[in-house]
Amino acid sequence: MKTYFTFLERNKLFTFVNVAGLSISLMFVFLIADMVMRQLTVDKDLKDVDHTYLFASEEYFGAHYVLGERLANRYPEIEDWCVSTNCAGIGDEYADVDGRKYDVKVLVAKDNFFTFFGFPLLEGNPAQVLCDDYSVVLSRSAANRIFGKENALGKSIRMNFTDGHVYTVTGIMEDIGNSIFPSETEMVFPFETMKYINTAAAIENTGMQNFGGANLFIHVPEGVDPNAKNADMLAWLKTFAWPYLYGTYSKACWVPMRDVYFSEMECTNMNQYSRRVMTVMAVAGLLVLLMAVCNYVSMSVAQTSYRAKEMATRRLLGSTPDCIFWRMMLESLVMIVVAFVAAFLLAVLAEPYVMEQLKTRLDIVGDLTPETAFWYVVGIVLISAVSGFVPATILSRYNPMDVVKGTFRRKTKTVYLRLLYVVQCGLTTALLSCALYLGVQFFRILDEPLGYSYGHVLCFPNMSETKNLARFRDEARRLPFVKNVCFTRGFPVDGGNSSLSEFNVKGRSAPIDFRLFVADSSFLSIFHIPLEKDYGLSPSPSSYYLSRRAYKELALDDSASSVMNAEGSWKLNIAGRIPDFQLRSALEKPCPILLQIFPSDSIAYPWDVLIETYDGDLEAHKKRLDALYSEMIDGVPFESRWYDDLLLDSYSDIIRVSKVIGVFTFAALLISLLGLTAMSVYFIAQRKRDMAIRKVFGSSPLSEQSRLMRFSFSSALVSLIIAIPLMWFGIMQIDKIVTFKSCFPWWVPVAAFLTISFISLVAVWLIGRSATRENPVNNLKTE
Repeated sequence: MKTYFTFLERNKLFTFVNVAGLSISLMFVFLIADMVMRQLTVDKDLKDVDHTYLFASEEYFGAHYVLGERLANRYPEIEDWCVSTNCAGIGDEYADVDGRKYDVKVLVAKDNFFTFFGFPLLEGNPAQVLCDDYSVVLSRSAANRIFGKENALGKSIRMNFTDGHVYTVTGIMEDIGNSIFPSETEMVFPFETMKYINTAAAIENTGMQNFGGANLFIHVPEGVDPNAKNADMLAWLKTFAWPYLYGTYSKACWVPMRDVYFSEMECTNMNQYSRRVMTVMAVAGLLVLLMAVCNYVSMSVAQTSYRAKEMATRRLLGSTPDCIFWRMMLESLVMIVVAFVAAFLLAVLAEPYVMEQLKTRLDIVGDLTPETAFWYVVGIVLISAVSGFVPATILSRYNPMDVVKGTFRRKTKTVYLRLLYVVQCGLTTALLSCALYLGVQFFRILDEPLGYSYGHVLCFPNMSETKNLARFRDEARRLPFVKNVCFTRGFPVDGGNSSLSEFNVKGRSAPIDFRLFVADSSFLSIFHIPLEKDYGLSPSPSSYYLSRRAYKELALDDSASSVMNAEGSWKLNIAGRIPDFQLRSALEKPCPILLQIFPSDSIAYPWDVLIETYDGDLEAHKKRLDALYSEMIDGVPFESRWYDDLLLDSYSDIIRVSKVIGVFTFAALLISLLGLTAMSVYFIAQRKRDMAIRKVFGSSPLSEQSRLMRFSFSSALVSLIIAIPLMWFGIMQIDKIVTFKSCFPWWVPVAAFLTISFISLVAVWLIGRSATRENPVNNLKTE
């Protein structure tokens, strides 16, 4: 291999471009492969996971503890069942240990949780750790954070969702890893705790008021299909479960637990991921790798004429074509191994950033098992084989006399280089088109009218008694930079609260799922929502402002002052009308809205406190308000957030894909720029003899420069054959993720093509300037 290393040393540009391009692309492959592998193996280590199912309707996963009991009693094929929920009602739990407060992530589960799923315990008996109503199991990280080096077992903890009760640590579990259950889970409480958190979801609520507030799991024996009795289950549910009794849901089924992660139905507060997003990122990563491989092949083919004399000498000294072929393949393997090691180190360094952007856990080093190492070796062999095959085939099958006659060099430059040049330009154009299109769609979504507007609004979660919130409100109003303070239960970006009722609509009973907001009058000012009609009714539990869509759903005219429920037992008084406004994000379907306006002192338990500030130093405003709030709630941990950030969170999937595609596109452009520039260097070097002969016969530097530019531009035009199908596929996948209907921006593929063409032409022009001005004698004196 000594001659190969000498060749690399003398051709530093070739070495740098290939090692850099392959390392960067393989880094993405490492990260994406680890992500895909972990996502495809979610919960694979759980007990009986292939025989575990979740209850689901046609809209989302969710049930009630009481439903689990009734189903288990009715259907004997259910071997075991469990209920859990990460939605603890208030959403901002904290633990109090000897006066020290810690914000924690809570899971509430049936007492058989650890025996049902088989999550490993470091301490404690899985069958007993949740048997006591006031027991709690801590994760390893929570035990270390709260109790340090002390043994946490048997320690006492108080929680903010219940007064007067002390919970005893009965077990320590290993941190949850690759699962639909959030890895942030730090405390597991018995489901009996739910009566202090959300009575509608508690075991004692036999009417199952909060149907959907928990996830219901069952185990069935191998070979048993739990969906075989779905028709009977649905008919039975219609006799007592209110969502089926009133026709809100018309489907009841069991979904395999392994399918929940990629399901398009929502599973509240469980880890889920989009298969389309994963596919788009995998395809983008493979395109970047393909571009790097094409770079290597292109550069190697461009260099074959320089290696030809070496290989011709070896042939004359007795080497066979097979020896030359395998020699070149070995050189490719060495290059790939070096790039592979560099890529692995880069991937480890980039792992924290990628986890933040993809919102998923990665552990490249931890996942390096013997099986993974085997596939790494297979990948190295395959990539080196693909990369080295073309140049090895070219150099091993030519006639050594072609080197002397010069026909080998012409074949190399006219066939292989143009083909590889076209492939690389096509891949880059397609990837850049998808990135531009996604960016355009994202900005269109952000510019889409929401039906309301807002200024600088800071959102505080309710972390204390209402009297302390009132003190905070009064103190905040005295600050010169505060414009409005609002107590509210729900605001547009969080979607408010579901309020499902049966109404008499044109003589028939119709269930309507309203989104309900309860707030003081500052709500209208903060979000600039006008009252289109106001009948001046005094605030009362039965008085509501209706949105236009609510009027439409109820089939009301402008003169209506009230509407009766289907049973005629309750009347909704119309206080006025408000315009429709978008809930959560611009991608959500419009919903009918109910708004109740009360004096802030009459809102017994607001979910949030919204504070609108004037322009100025917003960071200073936030620090001042955070300090004031912390003082009023006795130092309880909390997080305040600007409304802008909350709205951006609703577009998290799009932002995540946009960032990833943007990074891939940048990497692709970088690899393409390096490759095209280096290829131009070698390509122009190969054509110096042709240019010298034409210049002897009267050609000018300008005409030679034009000839090179035409070759580059024509190759870019031919690359559209590859770019257009790939671009179409990518855009179709993006549309499935974004689901935002708008006209296709015609200029996106044009801009992508012109950008890649510009890069190619500039590279050829800059490098070709000196070559076309060179004295032709320098390239003909050895002929």
